[in-house]
Amino acid sequence: MLNMNYRNLNKLTPLSESKNWNEKWGEIFDNYQQDLRHAYYIHAILKPDERKILEIGAGSFRDMAELRRRGINCEGMDFSEEAVQRAKQKFPEFSEVIHQMSAFDLPYQDKTFDMSYHNGFWILFDDEQIKKLLKEQVRVTKKRIVATVHNAHNQQFFDYFNKLKIDDPLYDIRFFTIDEIVGLMNEVCSSVEIIPVGKGKKYHEDLLIKDGITDPQKIREIFFKNSLDYLESSERLMCIGTIK
Repeated sequence: MLNMNYRNLNKLTPLSESKNWNEKWGEIFDNYQQDLRHAYYIHAILKPDERKILEIGAGSFRDMAELRRRGINCEGMDFSEEAVQRAKQKFPEFSEVIHQMSAFDLPYQDKTFDMSYHNGFWILFDDEQIKKLLKEQVRVTKKRIVATVHNAHNQQFFDYFNKLKIDDPLYDIRFFTIDEIVGLMNEVCSSVEIIPVGKGKKYHEDLLIKDGITDPQKIREIFFKNSLDYLESSERLMCIGTIK
């Protein structure tokens, strides 16, 4: 396991408050629309019986919108009023499935969704908070949950964020090792599969996407072929848990 020093909860709290994210989304919402890779990843791993899915902490709502454009029944939620309002303006055709909610207390019945996912959502929470978020995510999900997190095994990427966070708190976030993620998810999952994703050094899966290959079958083949080969060079870890 890598020797990383994470911020304590007191330092995490300010940016995790809704009012601060409202201000932040006003600055970054449009820029975040450009990167649809995570939507491609989610589409690639979907099983035929996973027809109704939920994006938690959607933020820009770009992935939810892309999945819906691909014919997938996906809803999205975020606790930031600013993010939700901007998303409804950006994607008026999907306004009815864009929601302002708390991920700690989702207003859905048990097992409403076949699969649920989030990307970078856990960066501002400690283990105890994540366990509560996991419990609620599992409650509303039937089959599988996905947590995509920043990759602590990529030392160069970790160091890059450490430099940027000096001037911008947006980069002052938590990174995760495989051991940490598996330890957290094993409490509610019978198995956890880890797939390194992102535009890390020599990670040709993203080079293919850059060249216009976004077909889910082809991306899925790359995932299965390379497994953890790019663990130390990818940006994030897509962690797929099968619910107990």
